[in-house]
Amino acid sequence: MHLPRRRSAVSTSRTLRCRTVAGGRFRLLNHIRDLPPIILDEPGGLPVPDPTPQPLDVLLAALGSCLASAIRASAAMRGIVISGLELEVEADLATAPMDEAHPQPLGFDEVRVAVHISADASQEVLTALVARATLRSQVASTLHDGTQLTVALSASGGR
Repeated sequence: MHLPRRRSAVSTSRTLRCRTVAGGRFRLLNHIRDLPPIILDEPGGLPVPDPTPQPLDVLLAALGSCLASAIRASAAMRGIVISGLELEVEADLATAPMDEAHPQPLGFDEVRVAVHISADASQEVLTALVARATLRSQVASTLHDGTQLTVALSASGGR
């Protein structure tokens, strides 16, 4: 199924795809390109014998990875050699019981990223580097600028 997509007047776009298949219990297999499936779990409070990352864990990992890549690319363009880079990504999660008729908004209330960089550059230069990389991170932009989301039942319905 291909959902209608919004076109940006500013930049060209390309389409990324992931096919998510529900397995047993709350196990989810995510197929991206021809890579091995990424297994996630949404235990919903149930004990899980083999815990795997939950979807929001992967969102934090995606943010940290995207920011780190943008920081490294921006540093390389400026001739800054990074000898160490670590990002600590954490978020406060709003939760609500699943059976509420009108649940409160769910998801992250706040996301915080602490960036630790070892490089031969001043604090001022590194601060500017992190700020620039944050603007160039596609995942950070998606989180802080918002994205139009369309979720619809496919024409084939329940198949």
